[in-house]
Amino acid sequence: MLDNPGAEALMQDARDAYAKAEALMAAGDWRDGAEKGWLAFRNAAAALVWEVTGVHNRTNRNIRIGLRKLAQDRGGQYAELPKLWGHLIHHRHSRAFYDGVYEYELPGIIGEVADFIRRAEQLAGNDA
Repeated sequence: MLDNPGAEALMQDARDAYAKAEALMAAGDWRDGAEKGWLAFRNAAAALVWEVTGVHNRTNRNIRIGLRKLAQDRGGQYAELPKLWGHLIHHRHSRAFYDGVYEYELPGIIGEVADFIRRAEQLAGNDA
């Protein structure tokens, strides 16, 4: 559990969106599942930045900037976050939702979203 109640609520939204993404994809609704997976990743990233920095970023651009700043300032386990953001925004959001590429790319990527949520919770908890 995160110390910042707003960040914790956003992280819970991420967990809920991830569960919904899995259910939608299992039912064959790849497009909506992809978008829920993106929402899960986005909210987990925003919650992490909010918890660690105290800044609630509401736009994708500002979340990306927040992750980059964490990577630059803290290094270590934070260093890969901007690259992961770019990878998942491309595959989970752009390619799946807008381009309609679903089944052959998404099953592996949903696991990356789950891993990111766990990593964000761990990093945020360590810095709380």
